[in-house]
Amino acid sequence: MFHIEGDTLNLSWEMTLDEVKELKEFLEEKLVYIEAIELDEEGDPSTSSLLQLLFSVKKSKPEIVIPALEVGVMRFGRFGKIGWRV
Repeated sequence: MFHIEGDTLNLSWEMTLDEVKELKEFLEEKLVYIEAIELDEEGDPSTSSLLQLLFSVKKSKPEIVIPALEVGVMRFGRFGKIGWRV
């Protein structure tokens, strides 16, 4: 699921929707203390809600480091590939 190591929050790609909801509640109180969010290397997202939450976190706190959201790093596995043009 998720755990804190120092100022880094470590997450599992395979979080369920209920776990993502729990993570959201956790982040509402602790986001000010978190400097980075790391995701494990194994697995694929089991719900797109985790990605949506990570994008929302990055939007509300742009200085936070989320390597999984960097260009060329994102993996969608069974969700397919998305190419965005803005």
